[in-house]
Amino acid sequence: MVLCKQILFLKFISTPLKSGLTFKHMHISSVLQESVTQYRLRKGIPAKGREYGPLADLPDWSYADGRPAPIPHEKAARIKLQKEYLDQIINLSKEVDKCLDLNRQKAVKEEDIRRKAKANFLKSKGQAFS
Repeated sequence: MVLCKQILFLKFISTPLKSGLTFKHMHISSVLQESVTQYRLRKGIPAKGREYGPLADLPDWSYADGRPAPIPHEKAARIKLQKEYLDQIINLSKEVDKCLDLNRQKAVKEEDIRRKAKANFLKSKGQAFS
């Protein structure tokens, strides 16, 4: 993979007129798709323009009386995938909470054992001399 900086070359095609030069066309060279993708990801926008966002998420049309348009198949698939991600996130966060509770209970038990051992440590046996 070759990394390159985004460089635009402008080429003007000019034609001489009485009032001076007039530019008819402006040509811009194409840039590597990888650098465009990296730029878009750095800016927090999708790598391709059709992944998410208003152009992908909003309907193409609606009824004149205000009823919503049917959901496109692509959007329905995205919604299903997002629900699956949501379920996974909820399950994993429940597992993390469960592990944290178990660790707290284990720490309390260990503290009780230490406290009992300290209370029984060097305990006097028998009766003291007077």
